[in-house]
Amino acid sequence: MVMLFASKSLAITMFLASLSPASAEPPFEPVAICRTAIASIMDRDPKAIQTTRTTDGVLLLIYVRPIDNFIWTYRCRIEGNRIVWANEPGRWRDDPKDDKVFFEVVGAGAQLRIIENHADGSTANQLFDRDMIQ
Repeated sequence: MVMLFASKSLAITMFLASLSPASAEPPFEPVAICRTAIASIMDRDPKAIQTTRTTDGVLLLIYVRPIDNFIWTYRCRIEGNRIVWANEPGRWRDDPKDDKVFFEVVGAGAQLRIIENHADGSTANQLFDRDMIQ
């Protein structure tokens, strides 16, 4: 009887361990989320955007356009599943009339979706595989 209980207990423990989030991909870091969002908004490659964290927790993103070496600079912060961004220098895109940008992790952590809800009511979605970002 004790052996049967131990056997069932072991089977349940192994089953629960197989469901643990540790087996899924790790969550996307804010740096990867912001880099991917700016890449989506500006139609760029996420890997071409460099990111630095500022002292106030805001991320500074830099993209150098290859054709003329012009430097584009943005700021980004994450509020829940919303991405708020600004040109540097420039205002934060957090006015009610601004487009709203959101993210969601899909495919058991293998992909990141960037969702742009435009002020005109239209929506744009772009899906990025993890290896396209990191």
